[in-house]
Parts: sequence; C-alpha cells; structure tokens
Amino acid sequence: TLTEIMGAATSAEPEGEVIDEEVAAEKEGFITGSIGKSIADKLGYGEKSEYEAGLEECCPSLTWQQRLWGFGLCFAFGMVLSYMSGFYIVRPAKFAVIYTLGNLLSMGSTMFLMGPSSQFKRMFHPDRAVATILYLTTMVLTVFVARKTGKVVLVMPLIFLQWVALVWYSLSYIPFGQRLLKSAVNFCCAGICY
Repeated sequence: TLTEIMGAATSAEPEGEVIDEEVAAEKEGFITGSIGKSIADKLGYGEKSEYEAGLEECCPSLTWQQRLWGFGLCFAFGMVLSYMSGFYIVRPAKFAVIYTLGNLLSMGSTMFLMGPSSQFKRMFHPDRAVATILYLTTMVLTVFVARKTGKVVLVMPLIFLQWVALVWYSLSYIPFGQRLLKSAVNFCCAGICY
C-alpha cells in the first residue's frame, strides 16, 4: 500500500545519507594524505595553484578561450609592430620606439596566460634573471639613445643587442636552450678559428 511504500522510501533515505557521508569521509581522508593531495590537485579538486591565482588576479572574468585570444592578439600585434618598424629604418628614433614597443607587447602577451605576478616571478627566477635584466636594459637603452641622439650608428648596435638579449631570454624558458646555443656558438667559432 501507499504507507508501506512511503515508509520504505523514508527509511532508505537515511541509509543513503550515511553511505554518502562515509564516502565523503573516505574522500576527505584520501585527499588529506600526501599522495591523495597531489592527485586531487592535479585533478582540480585541491587548493588553487599559484598559476591559477595569478590568472584570477589578472583577468578574473575571462574564460580560457578569451585568455588565448588575448595572448594571440597581443603577441600578433607586437610582432606586426616589430616588423613594421622596418619601414622607419631611416628614422632611428621612431624605428627604435616602434620595435621596442612591439617586443614589449609580445613579451607581455603571456600575462594573459599566467597573470602578471606569476609572469614577473618567472622572469626574475634565478635561472633567467640575468637574461631578463639584459633584455629590459637593452630595450630602455635603445629607446633612450634613439630619442636623445637619433643616430643610426648608435641605435642599430643597440637593436642588435636587444635582439640577442631577446633570443637569450627566450632560450631561458627552453630546458637546456641556453646551453645548446653556447655549444653551437663554440662549435662554429672553433671551426672558424682553426
């Protein structure tokens, strides 16, 4: 009858809750263990990583797809500026400013992906701090010399140094990238010198 069915349904509910509580307690115990915590973090059930916190800090309302678009557009615009700067090669001040702005936009585009605080932490990590400082210094020097003097003879070597610093900085993000470049340069120089 109806009362028997209702009685069976109400008596089944507490057992289901008990089972759910037991499963939750097991999951909680599993996640609090060191192995469980690491697995839970990888699956997205643990605390937010520094990377995720940096993303929310920079662009809290952007989806992952919007972040990729922001990165792509900012990087592409930076590259276009860098290439367009070649049209102003006879005007060193304009050339240097546009080229450097393009490099800054390209480098800053990764802030869409990882957030500004994480970006700066990675830039000044001991493995790449020297490369970052060299790159930023060459950018500042290029713009300063171009604006103050406007002489091609002074600006072009700084643009070349800025490019070399960019390559060195970029290779710092690739495992053994700088070491490979050093080996290649040593190999080429050994072939030329002997």
